[in-house]
Order: sequence, then C-alpha cells, then structure tokens
Amino acid sequence: MTLALERADAVTDEHRTDIEADFDSFDPPEGFRAELIGGAIVMSPTSVGLHHGLLRRLTREFLEARLPERTDWTTFPLTVRIPEGVDGDAEGYIPDLVVVDEEAMWDGEHWKFDPDVVHLVVEVVSRGSQSQRDDRFHKPIGYASAGVPLYLLIDPLRRQTTLFAKPDAKAYTSKNCVPFGDKIPFPEPFGGVLDTSIFIR
Repeated sequence: MTLALERADAVTDEHRTDIEADFDSFDPPEGFRAELIGGAIVMSPTSVGLHHGLLRRLTREFLEARLPERTDWTTFPLTVRIPEGVDGDAEGYIPDLVVVDEEAMWDGEHWKFDPDVVHLVVEVVSRGSQSQRDDRFHKPIGYASAGVPLYLLIDPLRRQTTLFAKPDAKAYTSKNCVPFGDKIPFPEPFGGVLDTSIFIR
C-alpha cells in the first residue's frame, strides 16, 4: 500500500515551497515512512519480510566486507535529499539501504542527508504499482541527477538485479541488469563481484 498525500499536475512555486516545508516537518505514523516524490508526500509501510531477508543477505554476503573506509550502512529510514528530481523539483527519497559517510551518520540530527555523503543506495521493488514505478523509473533519474554514485535495484518481482553507475545529469550512463543467479562487478571503492544467487530463495 502506498498513499500519496498530494500529487499535482501543475505545481506553482508557492505550492512547491509549501510542500517542501511540509515534508521537512512531516512525521509519518508509526510503521510508515514518507518520501517526497513528484510534488507529493508519499507514505508507504516500513519494509519487512522479503525486503529484510534480501537486504540481510546483501549485507552479510557482500557489503559488510567491502565497505569503503569511514563509511557505514543502515536500513534505518534515512532521507536522501534530491535537489532536482524528474520535474526539476526538490525531492527526498528513503532507500531501503544506504551507505553514507560515517561522520555524517554520527552528526545527522534529523536523518535527512545531502547526496554528497552518500556512496550507495539500494531499493527493493515492492508489489505496489507506485513502488514499482518509482523504484524502476523515477528514482534512477533522481539519484543520478543528485550525483549518487551507485544505485542497486533488487527486483524480486522480475527476479533481476540492476546496478546503475556513473551518474551524469539526469541519467546513469552505466546500467548492468542481470537475472538472479548471475554476477555483477562492482566498481571501486567497493570492488569485487556481487553474486546475485544470494537473492534466490
């Protein structure tokens, strides 16, 4: 289930300022997380079950041994600020997992961080149509425009994994999509090869 509190086809500058201010002060109900996507505050349930299992395998089998120096990972609902999203408006995404500078994690007061401290974001596609659209099409543009170096998309619905890399303007210039069971080389500073067979149940 995904709930968009407000989504407008035409967004005025005044409305845009209001929705951004509302998002900065918005406190979602317990068990939900809130993102700013396409001019709307979008609420969705906190990920559990399959999401947790896939992310746990990723961290245990690959990520924990390859973290860049002075970084850490978290699945806590941390917001990555996107200065210019798909429509050129400011947005805020909450990845299912994110690798950030360790110092930023210690110093962050509201768990909303600028993209320059982010090294990797990971999203797991959910069954909801809004989640599928945002994770597959909307967020690659937003993350790339913000300069997030790597975006890993785990898609259990299509049983495939995609690594987006080399952000440039509003697109990643490198996209490696493989079925579960194949391998994806990771660029530095992570390095190594992700064997996506870990995502097969």
